[in-house]
Amino acid sequence: MPALNKNITVRLRADASNFNASIKAAGANAQQLAAGMEQSGRKTSLLTTGLAAAGMAAGALGVAAIKTASDFDASMSGVQSVTRASAAEMDLLRQAAIDAGADTIYSASEAAAGITELGKAGLSTSDILNGGLSGALDLAATEGMDVGEAAELMSSTLSQFNLSGSRAADVADALAAGAGNAQGSARDLGMALSQTGGIANSFGISMEEATGFLSAMAREGYIGSDAGTSLKTALIQLNNPTDKAQKLLDQLGITVNDASGHFVGLENLAGQLQTKMSGLSEAERNAAYATIFGNDAFRVGTVLYKQGADGIAEWTKNVSQSGYAAEMAAARTDNLQGDLEKLSGSVETLLTNLGEGGQGPLRSLVQTLDTLVEAFSGLPEPVQQWLVLGSSAIGIGAALHKSMGPLSDSTSAAARSFSLFAD
Repeated sequence: MPALNKNITVRLRADASNFNASIKAAGANAQQLAAGMEQSGRKTSLLTTGLAAAGMAAGALGVAAIKTASDFDASMSGVQSVTRASAAEMDLLRQAAIDAGADTIYSASEAAAGITELGKAGLSTSDILNGGLSGALDLAATEGMDVGEAAELMSSTLSQFNLSGSRAADVADALAAGAGNAQGSARDLGMALSQTGGIANSFGISMEEATGFLSAMAREGYIGSDAGTSLKTALIQLNNPTDKAQKLLDQLGITVNDASGHFVGLENLAGQLQTKMSGLSEAERNAAYATIFGNDAFRVGTVLYKQGADGIAEWTKNVSQSGYAAEMAAARTDNLQGDLEKLSGSVETLLTNLGEGGQGPLRSLVQTLDTLVEAFSGLPEPVQQWLVLGSSAIGIGAALHKSMGPLSDSTSAAARSFSLFAD
């Protein structure tokens, strides 16, 4: 018996030891499972959060794309109303604006604003696409001005000198070059031309010569509309000189008009003044300027005399450099700020392209809602009130049904339970 008890005791201890080991192993497995579940929960939470954030970002991107495309579409509607372009032409203009938004520091909507101004000036679609828009973009970039404003300056100059739209790029180059070589800005130069361009053109003065001379005046500190007004006054005075002025011109041997009765031009007149008046004292020259050009245009005589024929010819040459605006625009934007602005334009172009696809369904929805609202507004007032009350009643009924539904189910369940209990 003692041996039997000993064997039983040993087996019991062994079984207990195995049981304890199993319990410990099970506990360890349970802890690992819990840790795994916790880790999985964290990963699931992170995944859920990431998906939610991605969804929000996608939603925000969609809203931004539709808004950007909507703004651009509105701008192009303005273009169509001004240019009366055909569907095919509008496709070309739209693409040109989108390309400008991707390739320049300006957005597609800003390019569309420039197209609108060019269209107002009467430029054809061909002229806009073949130099007009690019000229406005380059001129704007040289000064950091709005594309619409640059296009307006170009358009005004074209109109003043009766130039065709195909000369738009030449005007951009002249304004940029004139401003780049003197005081003031292209805006100031454009304002000066707006005051005198029509008169200068009637005298046979070219856009380049007028712009060059006004740039020479700007070099001396005479800028903006004040300079343009002075040149206009001087030309009017020369066209109808006083008896005293004509007598002085004859004495000096200065000829204002050629044998055909046409104005000799600013370059020729400057050469005559410099040659014929070189023997006069400064006081005598100043008195002569006032007599010939008038007190209000005194400064025109001083600049013409100082520049002479060679000087005016050089200024005219300076503003006739083809491609000047594009070169200056490239130089002005060759920096981080320019890179950021180009990136901004590229992003807007991307958003515009993304948003274009969503506009059709949204427009249909909005138009349908508009039709329904208009139809409702056209109903008699009693019918409107009846429809509102009916809709409210339906809503209240649906709400009551939803709130009473769980209670009814609970009551039925309780009744069934009671029946079973009773049985």
